[in-house]
Amino acid sequence: MKKKLLRLLLMVPVLATLFLVPALTALSALPGSPLTPTAGYSVWENRSMADLPQLTAESFWDGSYFAGWETFLSDRFYGRDRWLQLNTAVELLRRRGSVNDTVVTEDVLLPQNPIPDYGARDYAAEAEAMAAQLADIDALVRSYGGTFLYVGLPEQRSLFRDVYPDWQENNAAHLENTETAFAAAMEAREVPLLLLRPLYEAAEDRTALYSVVDHHYTLPGAYVAYRAVCDALAEAGWDFPVVTEDQISFQQLPNPFLGTYNRKLYGLSPVEEQLWVYHSEMAVPFTRTDGGEPVAAEVLDLPDGSWQYVYYNLYMGGDQAETVVDTGREALPSILIWGDSFTNALESLAWMSFDEMRSLDLRYYREMTLRQYIETYRPDIVLCVRDDLNYLSTAGNGTVQ
Repeated sequence: MKKKLLRLLLMVPVLATLFLVPALTALSALPGSPLTPTAGYSVWENRSMADLPQLTAESFWDGSYFAGWETFLSDRFYGRDRWLQLNTAVELLRRRGSVNDTVVTEDVLLPQNPIPDYGARDYAAEAEAMAAQLADIDALVRSYGGTFLYVGLPEQRSLFRDVYPDWQENNAAHLENTETAFAAAMEAREVPLLLLRPLYEAAEDRTALYSVVDHHYTLPGAYVAYRAVCDALAEAGWDFPVVTEDQISFQQLPNPFLGTYNRKLYGLSPVEEQLWVYHSEMAVPFTRTDGGEPVAAEVLDLPDGSWQYVYYNLYMGGDQAETVVDTGREALPSILIWGDSFTNALESLAWMSFDEMRSLDLRYYREMTLRQYIETYRPDIVLCVRDDLNYLSTAGNGTVQ
């Protein structure tokens, strides 16, 4: 009898949770509900949450209405963030090496890597195909007297590959195969290539140059890339003002910084970091357009107060399909920078050296092909900035024709 009573007492909270949470979720979504609903956008998961499904004859008969309810309840269950935060706290207390697909080390957060199928890849063939396309872009830019330069950066997990614990795949072999094949193919095609991984690996403190909670470099790390690019372009014969160390000062914001990985730990990350901004006497007046529309003349999207979370999209406002920064200094060369989000922090510095800085993110830009864009605007310098996870990728910014 006592055992049955104990089982009943244990079942009551479980059953109550199973029925009560969905009921509270549905109630909180109703207009005028006294309950605060789960937000439509999750800061922690960096995505929009599902909306309440709409009942129509079509959605009823094709089953999408019921599937919509399943997604809605999963995304919007009442107290979602608190429940997930509690689960994360338990996992961290258990000292799990990986929590929410994030590898937690003493000083750095890293993503849990999948194990690639090395045997199924022909790295040399993939690299040759990519180098051939980039050689065409290089030839186009050279045809009107311009300079093309491909800048290769280590992604955070690549730079910190030696930090991974022994039980976790660090993909070192895959990364080495990719970089070696790509560098060889670019050299064979005589396409200008600037690989910066050795520069960052040689740094006394890599964590000063690359984020410990996000997959990008820090702003000081972006400055290292900026100076390396300036040196390479100067060797190619270009003359423009360079922002030197005595002309720029970096400061960290007091705001909490949510990067790619600490946000997955729901505010409980044992590793913390602050985001960098800068002040420079080299800054000059400029105008800015995004997608052809005038926007505020800013390259740093600063928060209103010190209490707000800040994100990597503080630089240039995040990923933009097209941005044009015009400083009105026609005696200086113009530049086009294309690539993924690694360009954002670099752009926030590079604009000070040029007359006009254009930037493209081909994951979102659809008006013209890259080749058509270059033919239309004929920038003096064309810069491709990519991380070593994507050297051979033909998607997004790897679609270069």
